[in-house]
Amino acid sequence: MRELWNKLGLEGKRALIVHHDDLGLSQAQNRAYRELGFPTGSVVMMGCCVEGLSGSDLGVHLALTSGQDSLELRPLSAGRSLRDPQGHLWSTVEAAWRHIKPAEAEAELRAQIEAGLQAFDLTHIDSHMGALLRPDLAGIYLELAREYRLPALVPANLETVSLPPGFFSALQNLRDNSALPQVTVVDGYGVPPQERQEWYLQTLSRLGPGVYQLIHHAATDEPEGRLLEDWPGRKADLEALKDAEVRRVIAEFEPLTWRVVREAWREML
Repeated sequence: MRELWNKLGLEGKRALIVHHDDLGLSQAQNRAYRELGFPTGSVVMMGCCVEGLSGSDLGVHLALTSGQDSLELRPLSAGRSLRDPQGHLWSTVEAAWRHIKPAEAEAELRAQIEAGLQAFDLTHIDSHMGALLRPDLAGIYLELAREYRLPALVPANLETVSLPPGFFSALQNLRDNSALPQVTVVDGYGVPPQERQEWYLQTLSRLGPGVYQLIHHAATDEPEGRLLEDWPGRKADLEALKDAEVRRVIAEFEPLTWRVVREAWREML
């Protein structure tokens, strides 16, 4: 993908997509998105709280899992393998990988993309909780990206992702032969909330030339937001990204959006 980054004038520069995950999951998530006001890429979970969301750089956060038992998210399609005994999306990636059938996953991913196309001018797609990293599901994901001409998040640093034995080589082969834009993912989700601000400062300051996607899950601190099991980390993301010093460090990067990537990539197809 060096040709694409050169086309965008990013050779030797530090470029950053500030990426808000899980929009639509709650209004607390959506309010944080509006409060932060970053113009770069964000992803929306279709079938959730999407009313009132707008922006020039919105993608679909393709979900085959909920991540939390309390969320009770339901698929948009009829596939039985997508559902737990209560009819909701599987709460964990491991459970989803044990049960989901590829054909039913493809129908669900299509339904979510089509819903996104009805709601927004989609700029990209990615995977909620990395559930699409099962190699057969990843193949469907990348094929849909080509079919819909939408860039799909493909981590250049796939080796940093925790994967079951046998997954890495298959995924690496898919990634290296996908002809899709690849960015280096930077994600502090596992960093303790009290250390989140310092993590942003130290991690971003140390990055060299390259194209990066900073993933965050900022949500406002309010009763609805606190219903999420991981709300302290989401609150910490919001506080860190509002900090003047963190924003100064972010401003040192060349800002990049998935819309810009999408248009340049489509010209190369």
